[in-house]
Amino acid sequence: MFWSAVGLAGAVLVVWGFPRTLPLVPGKWEVSRSEAEAIALERLRDLGKPSEKPYVVVGFRSDTQLERRLQLMAAESDRERLRTSELAAAQLLWDIEVYAPAAAPGQWSYRAWVSRTGEVLMLRKRTPGGRGGEPVDEETLRDEAARYLASQGFEPGRFAAEPELRRDVLGVDAVLRYRSNEQVLGADYPYGVEVTFDAGEVTGFQPWYEDPHREELRSVLRHGQLGGISRLVLLYAFLPGVAIAFLKRYHDGQLGVRRGVRIFLVTLVAGILWLALDGRVMSRGFGLGFVTRHQMTWLVGAFAVIFRLFALAVLALMAWSVGESLCRKRWPEKLASFDALFKLRWTNATFARSALGGVAGGMVMAGVLFALSVPAQKAGAWSMSEFLYGVVAGGPAPWLAWLAATVSGMVPVLLFACLLVPCWVTDRLGSAAGLVAAMVAMVLFAPQLIVLPLGWGWAIGAVGALVPALLFRFGDLLSALLAGVSATVVAGSAPALFAGDPGVQLAGYAGVLLAALPLVVSARYLGSGEEFTYTWDDVPPHVRRIAERERQRLELETAARIQSSILPQLPPQLHGVEIAHSYLPATEVGGDFYDVLALDDGRLAVAVGDVAGHGVSSGLIMSMARSALAVQVSFAPEVAAVFATLNRMVYQSARQRLLTTLCYALIDPRRRQLSYASAGHLFPYRVSPRGAVIALEAASYPLGVRPELEVRVRTAQLAPGDAIFLYSDGLVEACPPDRDEQFGFERLEASLRRHAAGTPPELRDGVLADVAAWAGGRPREDDQTVLVLRLPGL
Repeated sequence: MFWSAVGLAGAVLVVWGFPRTLPLVPGKWEVSRSEAEAIALERLRDLGKPSEKPYVVVGFRSDTQLERRLQLMAAESDRERLRTSELAAAQLLWDIEVYAPAAAPGQWSYRAWVSRTGEVLMLRKRTPGGRGGEPVDEETLRDEAARYLASQGFEPGRFAAEPELRRDVLGVDAVLRYRSNEQVLGADYPYGVEVTFDAGEVTGFQPWYEDPHREELRSVLRHGQLGGISRLVLLYAFLPGVAIAFLKRYHDGQLGVRRGVRIFLVTLVAGILWLALDGRVMSRGFGLGFVTRHQMTWLVGAFAVIFRLFALAVLALMAWSVGESLCRKRWPEKLASFDALFKLRWTNATFARSALGGVAGGMVMAGVLFALSVPAQKAGAWSMSEFLYGVVAGGPAPWLAWLAATVSGMVPVLLFACLLVPCWVTDRLGSAAGLVAAMVAMVLFAPQLIVLPLGWGWAIGAVGALVPALLFRFGDLLSALLAGVSATVVAGSAPALFAGDPGVQLAGYAGVLLAALPLVVSARYLGSGEEFTYTWDDVPPHVRRIAERERQRLELETAARIQSSILPQLPPQLHGVEIAHSYLPATEVGGDFYDVLALDDGRLAVAVGDVAGHGVSSGLIMSMARSALAVQVSFAPEVAAVFATLNRMVYQSARQRLLTTLCYALIDPRRRQLSYASAGHLFPYRVSPRGAVIALEAASYPLGVRPELEVRVRTAQLAPGDAIFLYSDGLVEACPPDRDEQFGFERLEASLRRHAAGTPPELRDGVLADVAAWAGGRPREDDQTVLVLRLPGL
């Protein structure tokens, strides 16, 4: 009920506002495109017979300078008198150009202007190069012109008594200019009708108008033209930034392109359809000397596809892809109806509500724009008819052409302004800033009316832009898109909706109905209570990948926290032995483990192990191995018993899939004895304070390779102050960034000798610093574990 009331209010504003938006455009629109063409071709026969199979171009012509002059004069003159003047009829009319099959652009053979009410305002034929011959005397020309004007229905009392003769005018050899007696703009702005001659033969008539302040008008109108050009420049200026964000996120796997490609194709095909329907009119005014008028249509169409439509379609693809990836994190519910749109699942209340809100919002948006333009006229701000009439009547199917033009031009801008911009800005500056940014983007890229001066145009556009921005902020994406599209279609179809000709009206209603098709199809499901729900198949592949990565990330973080809690936080000294340790995993979860356990008899049980690889699987085996080690040491800490138990555990749980190495030792500080063995692990080093470095060799199969493991327990006598250095292979396998040369054992032993005199933390840090300097910032490819124990000195 709310949205129905909103839509009805918008329709009332349109009905009230549109006729008052262009109050100086005379009469109702009563002549369709085909009727105007038929009238022109029939009347042009008075000047001669067109060539066989002519190329005919029919479209609306808007004289913006004349229109602006009438608008400025409206503050000083009677509006009704201006509106009903013969001058007003020339500001907006049908322009029919007839070309010979091989004629160049601009080289029409016949041309006619027909008003919206069917009055012929101009008939002209062109004789290329002129007929030549002797100039005809003025009296003969006056008589011939008078007869011709009478035959065309002009009353003699309409003009001043004596016409002005001009010779050698561009394109003709003589012109008789009749000044109208009406002169609603005053004596300084003369106008009337002129008759053209070539070699004494009448070549037609047309209205004329002189404005002594034409340059002032041009400067104002130039601002409007610059506004249109600036929007295209802004489009290309923003494209690189959007492209960078798109490529970065695509490379990181944060977005998909399947839906984006579909949107790209929809907008591009809609633009091509628009060109196919309106290409003849759009190419008017362009010319190259080596192509015909017919070929010029195709050439302009090709340029439009490459430099405008393709860029807009690319913007739509990237704006959707980047905006979707941002929106699904913060507001996934805003994309539900849009997803239903592309899946053609329109028979549910979710989609129907969005469609109703969008169409109603679009109606309000158009109505507010029309309504605001009426009071703005008192301040000298007027809407220009060129925007409202420029496209809607240009082709054979104006309702379809206008909708296609709206889809190709508005959808990319709406995706950029109502999806990408607010999501990106909201992430960084908050919701209020996102709403303002969406409004600014809408005003810059998608003005609904051309209002001069431009300052008023921006202000009125900002109010209209508030509608889709609010619909996205408090509704969803489909509502915002439908609001922008339907508002544009309603604004462009309004001239047809208020036309006097039923056929023209039908074309206007067809355009509006087609824009509201999502609502028409789904309206009966508004109260159904059936909501759009996602299934697993509905989730886009890239969203599945993101969800899977997020799940894996959470699992890794959990595993890392568990592993961090399992790895010991060793004190700096146990039983008089100084201890220093370091663990640098290559990934979130590493495969190395270490421990130092104090026994009741004064000895220390020391272990460093390494599970092949790194990651969750290695981390699980590591956790089990360390737990088993702690349990075994509490019952039977002897070297052989520990290896037997851990080998059995790894063999039963991991088999040969994940090889596990272990170096285990018992240190007796009082007797300065070391009992140790190694199951596939790197030999530990004995480091004296004077720099002697001795490898304590011991070898056996890694844990879990065989069901029974035979290890040879070795014993070493230590000296006061000796240090035992245990480590994992991540140290010796570190490589620099530019080559695969490993740090190796020789560099490790040299580093141990260099830092031997330091404390255990200094020895540890010195070796790690040497390894890091060798690696030169290259990411670790394996876990790096260091455990240093030093006996007390004498």
